[in-house]
Amino acid sequence: MVASFLLALREGLEAALIIGIVLSVLQKANRTALRPVVWRGVFVAAGLSATIAALLTLLGLELEGTAEQIFEGVTMLLAAGVLTWMIFWMQRQSHSLGHEIEVKANQAALQNSQSTLFALAFLAVFREGVELALFLLAAQASSTPAEILGGALLGLLAAVGLGWVLSYSTRKLNIRRFFQVTNILLLLFAAGL
Repeated sequence: MVASFLLALREGLEAALIIGIVLSVLQKANRTALRPVVWRGVFVAAGLSATIAALLTLLGLELEGTAEQIFEGVTMLLAAGVLTWMIFWMQRQSHSLGHEIEVKANQAALQNSQSTLFALAFLAVFREGVELALFLLAAQASSTPAEILGGALLGLLAAVGLGWVLSYSTRKLNIRRFFQVTNILLLLFAAGL
């Protein structure tokens, strides 16, 4: 349950931060009428990610014997590889990623480009959602489905709450420190896979 909570918190917070940046750019540009486009991107991506997670889980449940073992092994290796790559990529990109998103969102707001805003929101949530689906599928080897689902739901709720607090309050979380700590914990999880 702890692993799925941490994974969902981390992936959910990454998506929440990006959505928060896009929404704050719309606020600053006085283009709040474009917010529904961003939220449509979020909900479509979340639904598609959940569908992919369900399909991967059903595929894993359908397999038996050697095929099941191969599927689990490939899933764990893929999840460990993606997780490790994501951590190192985030370390390199963390300095400029927020600025790049802000620039793209600002250009889209000024040009009233609904498709760009939808794409920014969709891609942020979809990427994190598919990563989470893969990680949770790999975590099934060491936890029950109820523990994984419970941990993931709690983690996503915590991510939404943290994202909201960060966006709508003067409280500041040291994002860099948060990701450094979760990077270490996730590397341990990846090594365990």
